[in-house]
Amino acid sequence: MPKLTINGQEIEVEPGTTIIQAAQVAGIEIPHYCYHPDLPVDGNCRMCLVEVERMPKLAISCATLATEGMVVHTNNDRVKESVRGVLEFLLVNHPVDCPVCDQAGECRLQDYYMVYGLHTSEIPLEMKVRKQKVVDLGPMVVLDQERCVLCSRCIRFFDHVTHTGEMQFFGRGDHVAIGTFENRPLDNPYSGNVVDICPVGALTSRDFRFKCRVWFLNSTDSVCGGCSTGCSMRIDHRDGTVFRLLPRRNPEVNKSWLCDEGRMSFHELAAGERVRRPMIKGRDGMQAPVVWEEAVRSVDSKLKEIRDNHGAGSILGFASPSATNEALFLFKQYMAGQVGVTRFEFRADSEDKSVTEQEDNILRRVDKHPNSMGAIKLGLVSKEFGGIEGAIESAREGKLRAGVIIYFKPLVRRPTDEEAESRVAELIRAVEYSVVLAAHKTDWLAEASVVLPVTAWSEENGSYTNYQGRVQLARRAVTPAGDMRPVWQVFALLLAVSGADISWSTAADVFESLTETEPAYRGITYDEARLPGALVADI
Repeated sequence: MPKLTINGQEIEVEPGTTIIQAAQVAGIEIPHYCYHPDLPVDGNCRMCLVEVERMPKLAISCATLATEGMVVHTNNDRVKESVRGVLEFLLVNHPVDCPVCDQAGECRLQDYYMVYGLHTSEIPLEMKVRKQKVVDLGPMVVLDQERCVLCSRCIRFFDHVTHTGEMQFFGRGDHVAIGTFENRPLDNPYSGNVVDICPVGALTSRDFRFKCRVWFLNSTDSVCGGCSTGCSMRIDHRDGTVFRLLPRRNPEVNKSWLCDEGRMSFHELAAGERVRRPMIKGRDGMQAPVVWEEAVRSVDSKLKEIRDNHGAGSILGFASPSATNEALFLFKQYMAGQVGVTRFEFRADSEDKSVTEQEDNILRRVDKHPNSMGAIKLGLVSKEFGGIEGAIESAREGKLRAGVIIYFKPLVRRPTDEEAESRVAELIRAVEYSVVLAAHKTDWLAEASVVLPVTAWSEENGSYTNYQGRVQLARRAVTPAGDMRPVWQVFALLLAVSGADISWSTAADVFESLTETEPAYRGITYDEARLPGALVADI
């Protein structure tokens, strides 16, 4: 492997590594606009100039391979002067409307100007080239041509990632601008990514536009709950409200991309009324609020009564493929270990078949749940029932008398979701006693014997197993109002009142027990489940 020296620091890199990539490995920042690790090299912005000894001219580091013995300087006077000149050229026609620009606070023009610029423009305002502002580019993106530095990232994204080619350069000289052919809207399912990769304020998010300054936001690393791909993402939030979702680079899962469905999925959390308190149906058939201790004691007592009178085979554990691994693990621990349940299911649709089925050739999967593979690996699939319809039929025949059901509405809705939800409601009607753990209210929840309020995606710590069998950690970003608890915590309470010896105080504790107990997860550490995630065993 070649060794080179950058700013006096010796670095060993893989063959084929460029200077800019080698510098990133060493923690050295080289300014750039057009370079992106998941896009083809273009080399048109000229910001990443470096001096390589024995080369007569400055080299662009994004397109120059690191070779054995190469000596590179990224911050000497010659380089700084050249970068300053390029930056001044880029700012000649820039509108400098930072106070009203959504990119303010995370704009590379601002950042590099403070490091390399600090010059006074010599171009009179009346000589600046004017271009179109606030151009509607469809449901996700707004364009401001005056702010564009012509890095071509957006063009390359549509040419090489989605292969749809909607954007291009138009015009000549200093009148060149980006746009879409015949002003057609950007309506492909990945258009929001061009906002992420735009280094300046030329492409902004229609959904996030003018909602909050970025320096007021807190960021939490998470995993997308929109489908079984499980894209690595970042939740930006403030005061208990999620403002936007951004992709985190994970070469093993989603590279630097996120589909528009997943990007907008957080809006589903705020849609509809939340379940806020435990509810138990009284003798009059009406649900009344109770405290958690009363609720879990009632559930544990009733389930054991049904088991003793009709056998453990009369109770069904119906899980949700949107629940975390930790939740599903303790669900199984309580239902099998304390109640003796042997009948488990999680399929309200054909999630086990669609979990690996592609909706397109980029990221999206047909299965719109983040943890179907986790439910499969944890053995929550019944050969006897073959899905929820078999369980409903068994309940109608009197073979099933009770069900403990975890239900989360999908964050990305499909036409078949109403049908799947109606099957869950039908199962509740078919059994004599039902315990439902839910985050959002629905009409059919009133028919459940017990309703327990639980937190949803982004509101709890945990992990998900994607279609590849890759386990990734998702962090809690917001805390909802109400007396809700994570699903794993509900079953920890049930285990405690049932007399089990428990020692879990955090989701990390549950994860450790999971990896010690379940064969597919054995040996995975909490650190390994961080980016890019750890693969479970193929059992």
